[in-house]
Amino acid sequence: MSLIPPRHSLLRSLLTALALPGIVAVLIGCVIVYSLVKEEYDELLDLSLSNKAQLLLQIRELSGAQANASFEETGLAPEERVRFWFLDADGAVTDRSALAEPLAFSMADLPPNRITSLNGFRVILLASDVVPGLRIVVAEPLVERNEALFDVMSAVVLGFFLLGGLSYAAAYLSVRRSAGMVTALSADIARKNEHDLSPINRKNAFAEIEPAVDTLDMLMARLDTALEAERAFATNAAHELRTPVAIAMAQAQRLKAMAQDPALVARASEIETGLKRLVRLIERLLQMSRAQSGLGLNAPVTDIAPVIDMLLRELRGGMAQQDTLVLHPTTAPWPCRLDPDALGIILNNLFDNALKHGSGPVTVNAATPGQIEVSNECDLLSAQEVDKIKRRFGRRAPTTEGFGLGLSIVQELCSQSGCGFDFRSPRPGSERGVSVTVTFPPRQSPT
Repeated sequence: MSLIPPRHSLLRSLLTALALPGIVAVLIGCVIVYSLVKEEYDELLDLSLSNKAQLLLQIRELSGAQANASFEETGLAPEERVRFWFLDADGAVTDRSALAEPLAFSMADLPPNRITSLNGFRVILLASDVVPGLRIVVAEPLVERNEALFDVMSAVVLGFFLLGGLSYAAAYLSVRRSAGMVTALSADIARKNEHDLSPINRKNAFAEIEPAVDTLDMLMARLDTALEAERAFATNAAHELRTPVAIAMAQAQRLKAMAQDPALVARASEIETGLKRLVRLIERLLQMSRAQSGLGLNAPVTDIAPVIDMLLRELRGGMAQQDTLVLHPTTAPWPCRLDPDALGIILNNLFDNALKHGSGPVTVNAATPGQIEVSNECDLLSAQEVDKIKRRFGRRAPTTEGFGLGLSIVQELCSQSGCGFDFRSPRPGSERGVSVTVTFPPRQSPT
């Protein structure tokens, strides 16, 4: 089970927080409107039904038993017209309207002087105070009422949906804009690294998070000061050590040349070897300091092919045994944003590692535009060993020659300049050896 909590979207969370209460409010509003409209509409139509029943009963009382009972509301559809029945004291139907079927209601279900709903009708039973035993049953179909309620509620729901849709759209645009500002602020913060600790752009900062941004700026300023002090110390220390080390080496070489005792010559040689190792360490520390200072950043567009060819010529010129080196020079120009000094540090470290740790011919292939491959023969490296030597001061074994800085410097500069770095063991087409491929940034035209 993962201990990392799932990531939540600010936009989705805010929209959900706004939408759910809105949906609940719309549903509650629809229920309330339906209840109020139905209650008021029923009250109005029930009053009309009661008045119709009283009017028909009065007409019957005044006109007598043979009065015409063909009264119909011809303006309505047949299924929407009111039906009525006249009853005698025994409950028998003495007369009815034209559309009235035989009385389909039980007298027990019809309380006098009250309106009730039966079989899809609103029904009222009234008794005459003038003619003994005369009663009337008036039934109004619920079709018209239901249609009216449906029309009203349809309009209400449509209005709610339109209002809700407009509100949701406005909220979505507002929240999306705010979330976009937060995303832009997060992206600006994410771009910060040891080479760029400049203050955060406040254009996308809300007033509520300004204190947090202020705190981040303060922390980055302190971190920048600490990193700058660290780089300055490494650079100054390396520079200051150069002169005394050079003097000590000159004295060791002079002592070696003047000494007659073989034991003294051997000791002077050991001192010279140690001082040369110290010189290489100083050189690596200076390279590390330059890499950490952002040497590979913001370089202008230059053609790196001549630089690569020059480095290959220097490499061949420094080799005593030419058969231990296989070179494939560049075949085409390659303009890109890569600092020539950074390129020189990258390739010289790769050359040095291959020559120092390889047991056979070193192959440098720069014939493919945009990439250079340095490979050498050696024992197969395990995944753990590869991971170890990629780290700063990491070596395959404590007795391995070197300081464990070369590959970390190369990776640092490749990361800054946008170069790809691929370390493989075994090398392609073999069961042993090492191959390091540096892929340069995409081809660009000088501006």
